[in-house]
Amino acid sequence: MTQIVIVGIYSVEKGGETMGAAERRKEIMKILCRRKFETTANLASEFGVSERTILRDIDILSLTEPIYTQCGRYGGGIYISKDYSMDKMYMTDGEIAVLRKLLGFSKNKESCNLSEDEHLTLERTIEQYTKSKSGEK
Repeated sequence: MTQIVIVGIYSVEKGGETMGAAERRKEIMKILCRRKFETTANLASEFGVSERTILRDIDILSLTEPIYTQCGRYGGGIYISKDYSMDKMYMTDGEIAVLRKLLGFSKNKESCNLSEDEHLTLERTIEQYTKSKSGEK
């Protein structure tokens, strides 16, 4: 059984590792840079914390980052300025694996055979890393 002792910060276990508030906020910014919009409920679920914790994180982040919230059932949530991007964007392990597989096929001049999951990962990667067109949030 894992025991976590927390002094002065909130933390969460993610993949067997403890994630502190600062690391969670950094991950929230990465997510917002990729998705441009997210709800507090989705973020709370992803990080295994309460919606109130996410709202506190957003309050703190909004002091230094170009993020804002919008109320409402439809379209309500957390947004990041459309032209903002962090210095570096990081891919997930799954995204990197698909790209490495494609690179291997390309180097060997073989036809590419991706599973349905790999195909979906590739589509999501392209969508997430495509610069938004002007006029979009």
